Amino acid sequence: MEWYLWYLKTMEKFCENFKSLVIRIDFTDPKSNEILLEPLFDSYCWAPRYQEHWRILQGIVDICDLFGLELLEERKPIMMERVMFLCTPALITRRTDFEAHLDYIKNVFKDVQEEIRDKLQLLDVEEVNRLNEALNCYIQGCNYAAIAIAVSAIEFRLLNLMQLVKSNPDLEKYTLGELINEYLQNKKEYKNIIPKKHEPLLNLCNIYRIFSVHPKKEKITRAIATSIINMTFAFLLDKKMKQKAEAKSQV
Repeated sequence: MEWYLWYLKTMEKFCENFKSLVIRIDFTDPKSNEILLEPLFDSYCWAPRYQEHWRILQGIVDICDLFGLELLEERKPIMMERVMFLCTPALITRRTDFEAHLDYIKNVFKDVQEEIRDKLQLLDVEEVNRLNEALNCYIQGCNYAAIAIAVSAIEFRLLNLMQLVKSNPDLEKYTLGELINEYLQNKKEYKNIIPKKHEPLLNLCNIYRIFSVHPKKEKITRAIATSIINMTFAFLLDKKMKQKAEAKSQV
């Protein structure tokens, strides 16, 4: 399993390490140690060590628009194009070509590095672990698993927020559907800690969680998985909800 959320916090370093590895092994004369303009082997991008880094890079670019950052949403198509260039031998026949594509991606992430870190600080360790597992499933095309695990992160947050306002050990025994019903039917008791805009998300996530973990005939498509993953991140990365919860905990 790849720790995509960890890599996102250190993308500049990741890209520089990727570049150094490739230059050292594929663009350096083993006899003279001279850095070359052309690679030692034409299809160097198919080497396992290269592919390992490339797959991580592809995954990170694929999910970068989940964070609600305008620059990443705007540049994602260009970055995806450059990611594909980086695994096409005919398009990276010179070291400068390889460096240019990788540097473009690195610099985009560099411009939003602090914003990404601020977003990730809103997540609990358990939420990070669950989201990371969901992202691995999502990137691999395992739509049912991706939804089930992503929604479990929402369930974890919902339970914590409800207990923050009204401590009740019995809540831990509730299913997600029961938790949602308990909250929606008693919003005043829970001090409306969940913003109203997220209420439809809670019901929708519960519906598709049921479809994903039970033998229903409803098919979970890539589009549905994408929607649920996007809404999960929108819910968990809501800074105002986090601030509201912190204020409630101090009362």
